[in-house]
Amino acid sequence: MPAVYVLIAVAAVAVAIFALQNPDQVTIRFLAWQIERAPLAAVILISGVAGAIIVSLIGLVQRWRLRSRIRQLEARVRSLEAPRAHD
Repeated sequence: MPAVYVLIAVAAVAVAIFALQNPDQVTIRFLAWQIERAPLAAVILISGVAGAIIVSLIGLVQRWRLRSRIRQLEARVRSLEAPRAHD
C-alpha cells in the first residue's frame, strides 16, 4: 500500500510541475458556458482534482455494491448452515 501513496505523490508532483510550467491564459468553452482568460495551470489542476473525485466516487459505489453482495452471501451461508447446527 505505501507504494500506491508514492505513485500518487509522484503523479501529483508531475501534474503540479506541468501546471506551473504552463501559465498561459486560455478560454474554456463547455456547452453554453464560456470562461475567458482562465489560467491554464488552474484548469489543469481543477481537472485533475475533478477526475480524482469522480474516480473515487465510482470506487465507493463499487465497494458499496460488493459489501452488499457479501452481506447477502453471508446471510445465505448462515441460513444454509442453520439446519446442520441442530444435527
